[in-house]
Amino acid sequence: MGGKRTFGLAGVVLVTVALAGCAGNSEQRPTASPSPTPSGVSIPDLSTFTPAPNGTELDDESGGGTVNAKPAPAWDATQRSNAIAAAEKALTAFARPDLSSTDWWAALSPLLTPQAQQDYQSVDPANIPAHKLAGSGTIVDESSTYAVSVEVPTDAGTYTIILTRRDGASPWLASRFTPPAGTH
Repeated sequence: MGGKRTFGLAGVVLVTVALAGCAGNSEQRPTASPSPTPSGVSIPDLSTFTPAPNGTELDDESGGGTVNAKPAPAWDATQRSNAIAAAEKALTAFARPDLSSTDWWAALSPLLTPQAQQDYQSVDPANIPAHKLAGSGTIVDESSTYAVSVEVPTDAGTYTIILTRRDGASPWLASRFTPPAGTH
């Protein structure tokens, strides 16, 4: 049973994390540069990692940062109406293939999350099959007070718009436009 035991990269990271947790908080640690493993992969000194304060949530949608830890917004008839209005407004700005790219983007970008701005910035509006709304939106997923899916009928079929918000005081912003099946 004796013999040499080897650990992969995951084992090295696990041991590093475990050892970092054993050190007392009162001791001063020198900042070390990443040390290469036998495989040549550098592992950072995890003892210098500072976690976010308790109660801080990471904001995955915008690619980083933090979200203010505010109470969850109410989810009532007014909030539902606001979400539908935001989806209809965003889709109205999106479904404008008659506009130049510059004018289309100027109208649409303020209604999008930061990630959606990155995702849609190079879209050519001439390729959007919808030209106008053909009815009112309907909420199809309201499982969260921070994200909602709204279906909105257009002259090209029903689009699904996903909206998100940071808190109850923040506006609903579109994060995704899903066209009807069979369109692009």
